Amino acid sequence: MNMKKISGWTRALFVMVALLLLGGCAGLNPESEPRVSLANLQVQEVRGLETVFLVELRILNPDDTALQLRGVDCELIVDGRPFATGLSGGSYEVPPYGSLTVPVRLYASMLDMVSSVVARLQQPPPRSGAVEPLRYEVTGHVRLAGGIGGTRALPFASKGELSLLGPLPR
Repeated sequence: MNMKKISGWTRALFVMVALLLLGGCAGLNPESEPRVSLANLQVQEVRGLETVFLVELRILNPDDTALQLRGVDCELIVDGRPFATGLSGGSYEVPPYGSLTVPVRLYASMLDMVSSVVARLQQPPPRSGAVEPLRYEVTGHVRLAGGIGGTRALPFASKGELSLLGPLPR
């Protein structure tokens, strides 16, 4: 057998496989990354040293192809301090130009919650005497199906404020 022919065929085969993989992966990447925001937050369970929250994340797909999700991991930060973390597995499909809410269970340590309250109480009161709203941020990753490793993680961050006295004035 001629070694030059074998190595030439091997090279050609390698180039073809690489092109197919790159072309296939390009089709799996969304043109626009999904947007994620906090849709709902409720206390689900209070235990001795832990509180369980159920959050719903609204995932918007601004692309013309459906997104296949494999999971979400996130962290809730309140007033600049880590508050709760959690994740959700499972398969979800966000339709093209559509949205979907994904439930995620977050776990908060009672010790972290107490230290957050103590830190807030130690802050000087505002001059107006009004109660300051809670500032929150939800950060994490949306895990998309596909890609060479099986999933691809897209980071997200969403910020907002929660009034302790009802709706915020506009």
